[in-house]
Amino acid sequence: MRSQREIDSAAWVRDVVIDLLLKTLPLELRAAAPELADRVGEHPSIKRQFGKRWGDLSEGEGNIIAREVGVIARGVIEGAGAMAASGERLY
Repeated sequence: MRSQREIDSAAWVRDVVIDLLLKTLPLELRAAAPELADRVGEHPSIKRQFGKRWGDLSEGEGNIIAREVGVIARGVIEGAGAMAASGERLY
């Protein structure tokens, strides 16, 4: 994950989450980034921070969000590999 200094502190948290997902997901799954960002925002530990600017978050809040982005991305990537043979869409 990138350090917090490399993320625009004026960017909305949702936009940062989308950016992180776009950098993490393979090309064929990137179209799902906005929907997946909303899933990240539904997490109980993140919901209150989702309407804030990245620079308004504490380091801990940023770390929680980055971790959840990783968890969601990993699950989608692993699921895509498992479902590729069936052709079923995951998002």
